[in-house]
Amino acid sequence: MSNTVTHFSTVINPESRSDSSDGAPLQRILLTVCFSGRLPKQTVRQKNIPVHILVSVAEEYGPFTSPVMEAISVDLCSTRSNSPLMDDSTPSQANNDLSSQADDIIPFLPLRRTFNYINPMEWATLSKEIEEWLVNDVDTRSQLWTWGCNAFWLTFVAAYPLFPRGKWPMWDPRIPVEGTFIQEWLGWSNDIDAMKLEGEHSLVALLNDIWAEFNRHTALFHPLPLLAVD
Repeated sequence: MSNTVTHFSTVINPESRSDSSDGAPLQRILLTVCFSGRLPKQTVRQKNIPVHILVSVAEEYGPFTSPVMEAISVDLCSTRSNSPLMDDSTPSQANNDLSSQADDIIPFLPLRRTFNYINPMEWATLSKEIEEWLVNDVDTRSQLWTWGCNAFWLTFVAAYPLFPRGKWPMWDPRIPVEGTFIQEWLGWSNDIDAMKLEGEHSLVALLNDIWAEFNRHTALFHPLPLLAVD
């Protein structure tokens, strides 16, 4: 007898990100799926029950783009009875609880209020902080390690935007050159015109893009304001 499948759906309208080319890519979408309720013991024992996540795009997009999906298991939506995401507490109470959790495990967040994301020197300092935190405090088998490595590469490239060309310091070799962002960067970094990138306008545009991506990425483990609030 086949199992009954329960379907849920939602519709979103992704924005396009204009650039200097003839077209414009769709912006990335951060999707979090939380599972409420508790599974009975007999269901938990069946370890091979999959969850299917289906993404459909309109036929107008079909000839030009296709979704690329990645899935990692992150305990942002805990079903514990005292979870701030599952009880009836007010938004401010939930944010306070999440903030204390983030402070315990991610010491460099939130960033100071005066952080200047168009200054590569600021990114270099942040990159070093993340590097030291990763190699000294984070379990390499954890999802936090994977998240932290991606955060490191975002900040490292923002600090040294000609990487892997130009001048840049050697990072701790325990941090692998892995992750969606750094692999994409290495794939198209050879197309970067070093002379144009040295121009103020092009550098600011690049750092703006990395800042936006860093905001989206940090929200996975820090769903609070990225800059400190006085």
